[in-house]
Amino acid sequence: MKLPAKLAALVARRQGKVRAYETTEDVTRLLDGQVDRLRLERTYFHLARAASLSSTLAYQPGLVEMRGEIYDGAVYLEALATVAMSLGESTLAGELAEASELAHELTARLAAATHATVPAPAVPAIDAV
Repeated sequence: MKLPAKLAALVARRQGKVRAYETTEDVTRLLDGQVDRLRLERTYFHLARAASLSSTLAYQPGLVEMRGEIYDGAVYLEALATVAMSLGESTLAGELAEASELAHELTARLAAATHATVPAPAVPAIDAV
């Protein structure tokens, strides 16, 4: 008896398995579907949470958490690139290394944004000259 595709995918995920796609068309559909799903499911949530922020300091916790997640992803990408290179997959390793560099750049930008949440000290008008 053959399981329906969605049920088979659920069973595989429960076993720690995920499907790999062998054509660029399938990967394109997968990635486009992921973006569409995330946009549909998360946009309202993110807008609502952002709208609840009442000061620049309120941005800090989320920015710090996001920076940590992105940094962790950058380190993981480095590990993937290292292993891909050791397996002789130089094209994949190059793409992963570039993705890691971009993730590291994003962590630096998020750090700058986090610093920007700190209120600037008030400068007395007499000292502003």
